[in-house]
Amino acid sequence: MRTENVSLPYPVLGISDDIIPSLEETGCAKPDITITEEGELFRVTVFLKLENVDILKYIQEEFAEYSVEMSCHSTMLRVCKSSPRPEFSFTIEKKLLNGKLDFESFVIVKKDILDYKNHGLNADYDGHIINLHKGDLLVVYNKCSIPLNLDLRNIRNIKSFMTVQRNTRENEHSVTYDLDSSKILILLPNEMMDEYNKKSTSGGEDEKRKTILKASLYLQALTYALLNYNAYKDKEHMWVNALTYRMNEPDIKDFCKDIIGHDANDSNSENMEDLFKLAHMMLNQPYLGMLRQISTSENYVGQIFTEE
Repeated sequence: MRTENVSLPYPVLGISDDIIPSLEETGCAKPDITITEEGELFRVTVFLKLENVDILKYIQEEFAEYSVEMSCHSTMLRVCKSSPRPEFSFTIEKKLLNGKLDFESFVIVKKDILDYKNHGLNADYDGHIINLHKGDLLVVYNKCSIPLNLDLRNIRNIKSFMTVQRNTRENEHSVTYDLDSSKILILLPNEMMDEYNKKSTSGGEDEKRKTILKASLYLQALTYALLNYNAYKDKEHMWVNALTYRMNEPDIKDFCKDIIGHDANDSNSENMEDLFKLAHMMLNQPYLGMLRQISTSENYVGQIFTEE
């Protein structure tokens, strides 16, 4: 259902300023939708928050209900589910889906409402009698998408969406990146790639190596991807879906909502600083891990005297 830039003949919470306070002002605009695997099925769990007392009363009296429309562009599947409760779930066969799922969430009229009342109505509706019919919208939430081409159990593993490769271009001596692939490609010139491929001789050294790479090579690549995220966000690359999923996780989604919407070429210094901070948050503060490794190494004192 297309609800962008539309003007309906009746008031809808979530469209323009038809009803105040808005969904954004009450912290209800974004639906909470998660997907978990159950064998050959995906379970979709939906939670739609709402604080408008009048609409909640219509739901309680069974004049309205919560609804979510799920669509998969790749397979042309479209499913609509409704519930009298704000939290509900349903399952769908994995074989029917591919790529990503798009969700549109609403509160819809279940049976005709004559002379609709809401204390938050815009003054433009003063004096009007509003009659709503089955299928009309009462609330429109923000759209959201969830990728399916990800191992959600492994989503925090850098190598699930980022990989290092040898740069085959001659006379290239710097690290470069390629975002036009499923994963973020870190392209190393020959000499660097040879060093990268060297294996550590001990478990402790291997862990130190991973920590330092995370705070340097991988952090820089992630920052580069975030700086270019808006230019790629409508593409189906795995790394795009991975970052989108991460930016909707509870621990960082509030930080992300004010910075990801900026133009990809926005050079605003405050926005740039926030993107750098976001990269550090996604990698769980890699500088701290690196500094701990360095301090551990430097605090080790070997044998001072040797026997000749």
